[in-house]
Amino acid sequence: MDMEKCLSICKSLNWEVDEYDNHDFELSQYSPAGEDFSFGFNAKNAREFVDTVKYESAYFNQDEHVYDMLKAKENGLEGVPSIRELLDDAKAIDDMLRELACALQKAEDEEGIV
Repeated sequence: MDMEKCLSICKSLNWEVDEYDNHDFELSQYSPAGEDFSFGFNAKNAREFVDTVKYESAYFNQDEHVYDMLKAKENGLEGVPSIRELLDDAKAIDDMLRELACALQKAEDEEGIV
């Protein structure tokens, strides 16, 4: 699998992909509660790209995400939903990350990394 395939998989799962100089990427998607969730990383090749997405998926902490959103609300961020909605939204973000990581892993297993 090459980098173009990685980007295609991301886009097919409704992730917005921004590519910058020096192999820097940012993946973003809106959560069900409307949060513009994103993460950035550097990947020089498809293997690094897949490994980074798998890492982000494996280490996304739902509790920490909810805590961070509540802290942001305390500090004046407007539009932060209720705790119940934050919990559901954190689960949805976790699911989105897992879906992306699994799709990339499946393509890697089927095609190999070029």
